[in-house]
Amino acid sequence: MRVEFENRHDVRRVIGECETEKEAFKIIYDFLKEHNYRSYYTRINEVDEHHLWVDVGSHTEFFHIYK
Repeated sequence: MRVEFENRHDVRRVIGECETEKEAFKIIYDFLKEHNYRSYYTRINEVDEHHLWVDVGSHTEFFHIYK
């Protein structure tokens, strides 16, 4: 799996690689912690069977998990 971060300018970058969805969310939450961002909710949308779109409450920045 590949985890990407999408910034407010729609620029994406890979922030990690993993084997399981659980590890993918650990990569996301570690990234948030490193950037001193506190997420009050997590919303997950399945774009298709190979792509999850993850909203952590910033309104302009998102994460993508590719299976």
